[in-house]
Amino acid sequence: MYLRKSRLDTDYDEVSVEETLSRHRQILDRFCKDKKLNVVEVLEEVVSGESLAARPKMLRLLELVSTGMYAGVVCMDIERLSRGSSMEAGYIMQILQTNYCKIITPGKTYDLQNESDEQFTDMKFMFSRYELKTINKRLVRGRNQSASEGKFMGSMAPYGYRPYKLAGQKGNSLRIEPEEAKVVQMIFDMYGKQGMGYNAIAYALNDMHIPARKGEWSQTSIVNILTNEVYLGKIRWRREPVKKVVKDGFLAKTRILNDDYELYDGLHEPIITEEQWEMVKAAQKKRNHASVNTDRQLQNPFAGILVCGKCGAIMKRTVPDKRRNPTPWFRCTTRGCDCKIIKCEVVENSIRDAMQEWLDEYTIQIEADQQPKVDPIATALEAVRGQLTQLQLQQENICEYLEKGVYTIDMFTKRNASLVKEINQLQSAEADLLRQQSESSQKKQETVQIIPTTQHILESYPILSPAEKNRLWKLVMKKATVYRSQDDKLTVNIYPNLPK
Repeated sequence: MYLRKSRLDTDYDEVSVEETLSRHRQILDRFCKDKKLNVVEVLEEVVSGESLAARPKMLRLLELVSTGMYAGVVCMDIERLSRGSSMEAGYIMQILQTNYCKIITPGKTYDLQNESDEQFTDMKFMFSRYELKTINKRLVRGRNQSASEGKFMGSMAPYGYRPYKLAGQKGNSLRIEPEEAKVVQMIFDMYGKQGMGYNAIAYALNDMHIPARKGEWSQTSIVNILTNEVYLGKIRWRREPVKKVVKDGFLAKTRILNDDYELYDGLHEPIITEEQWEMVKAAQKKRNHASVNTDRQLQNPFAGILVCGKCGAIMKRTVPDKRRNPTPWFRCTTRGCDCKIIKCEVVENSIRDAMQEWLDEYTIQIEADQQPKVDPIATALEAVRGQLTQLQLQQENICEYLEKGVYTIDMFTKRNASLVKEINQLQSAEADLLRQQSESSQKKQETVQIIPTTQHILESYPILSPAEKNRLWKLVMKKATVYRSQDDKLTVNIYPNLPK
């Protein structure tokens, strides 16, 4: 049994969603009881039917159906299965059809082995997509209008505010949370007036035991507050619009940062003044933060791939004092982690040595693997093709037997059906072996490619720029971990980017 309800259908009313799902469950339970259907598993989710990648329960359903152990899927209507692209709807239908799985609804049972039912199902999916597009257009138009009216459109209120339902009209606004608002004003003053940095502010708030919304204060949470116009009484709209992408063969959604977003006067009260906001903007420009100066050259060769061996946080490259102490160090960004700071030069040399040692061992292993030996996939493929040739010859022979009158039509039909079934099974096995052979060949090619790339990095390392080093390291290495204990023992581990 599969139950799905979209938030789009209920205008974000959580109570209505739960009530609707419960009502559908009761209807289907009664229906299955009356029809004496044995329901093995019930899968339900609250999600739009537009993207298959965002529907874990539907993916689980397809996985179960693919076992061939289920006679049908019970749902309220076909629209519950998919409202997405024709490609995804076709994929769902293909899984159900090839596994002889029916779609059972209170109104009708659809047998996809039946041509008319298959065509009708295609039409239902098409109308579902059209209906979804209409709902989305109406929803986007309404949300744009609400944002321009100054209503809060987010799913989670920023720190310092709480959402509330507007009386007598649709939509939400924000109400100031007095205690949190004092902290917001303190953060703006610390940065703008006192000259403190993002990390210094985060450490200070944690030392004062001021709770954040989630966990402890961090550099990111401070930056998010100092760059959010909501504290000026504004509503930001389309700052992180949703973009559709194809991921692992399915349509998925991702958010992208948009600098050209819209600002509207909000219905809520501001927490800070224009003077405080401008003071922070001036301080950010003066300090040349990366968010202001985007032309700075990358200096960290391990950006995004070097993590703390103790807590797993990204290691940050810092220069304590560009005049007195220009030596760069790596430090763990997790507050309270006992990993000591490490000179960047020491980390680089340790990782290079570890990579060279791994390359020497891996090259020997690859050379041993490339020695001539029996290929089990090629052997199996040859055997399958031999059997196919033999069965096709038998098929030609029974045609001759029919023409000569040795076989009756009934005998020919039965024998031919048996041969066709065996041929189809062997052709399926041949296709599977060819796929395995292709994957094995690709894996070997990727494996061989990593060797010259790693050699190039190690041989040319002194003349490469930090940005070039970072690009090449990411090609050959998933990540590297480093940890310096309190007794100064250094532990370095590398994780080469080997094909699966």
